[in-house]
Amino acid sequence: MIGAAWLRSWFACTLAVLPAVGLACDLSERKACEQRIVALVAYRSEAIEHAFGDLSGALPDEVRVRFVRSRDPEHPLPSGAIAYAPEERVLFMSRTFLDAKLPNPLRLAASYWPFYEQPQARETLPVVEAIDDALWNAYLQAAANARGVTWDSADCRSAYVEKRLPCEMVTSAIAHVVKTRRLPIFNENRIDRVWPEDFAGFVERNWRRGESEYRDVQLYGGLLLVRPLISEFGLPRALAYLVQTPFRIVDNNLRVSAQRYQDRARDALGIQGAERIARAPGDSQAVSW
Repeated sequence: MIGAAWLRSWFACTLAVLPAVGLACDLSERKACEQRIVALVAYRSEAIEHAFGDLSGALPDEVRVRFVRSRDPEHPLPSGAIAYAPEERVLFMSRTFLDAKLPNPLRLAASYWPFYEQPQARETLPVVEAIDDALWNAYLQAAANARGVTWDSADCRSAYVEKRLPCEMVTSAIAHVVKTRRLPIFNENRIDRVWPEDFAGFVERNWRRGESEYRDVQLYGGLLLVRPLISEFGLPRALAYLVQTPFRIVDNNLRVSAQRYQDRARDALGIQGAERIARAPGDSQAVSW
């Protein structure tokens, strides 16, 4: 799990030594402010674990939190930015976060969904979502690195729709799943609209990101691709497969490409599950994700 032993090694500061928490940090208490932010990161890690399950398998044993300035000579960060460096096992955070409003009390952050289901909390405490994004990115990078690949979503920035849109389908679906429990309503019987079989024709008509049909394929097509895998294998295993195995268009057919991708995912994840059961001592029911 991402709590307990992993949290003890991941964060150097402990909750026991923290002073009482206010809504914002006083400039004269920088060290205490750093401790509070580190504690908030720990609480959000715990919240993610409780909401989605064990993500610790792809994470390193020890990661440090380091606060840097925009003019830091080694690791400059824009104001309000967070970056995870997997090689160094460091979560770099802009020092501007030390001035951010925090949950009061901090332990409220140990519950994941209220910050996404209550618009006022999300607007008032943007630091919480920023930390969540950093933790998810750290997990995705670590899961990809475990298979010798890199998770940087480079294809999502491609000028070519045939590379960009499949990447956007996966990333938008992941972002939706981890921040929205309510799935958008769409007619899954109109699969031809979200998984077009003539992809070249679709691109010719909808090569701009802002086109409504493009957005439908990006969001609904992505959810239709990703959601069944999450339902069948759980979020941690499905996410690991998604970042380790890029989704590509084959034979100019998005529907065929998506179905083949899901079939290969089921084969791979099914084999992994069988191997774990075979390695587990005693009753196979003891193995869970």
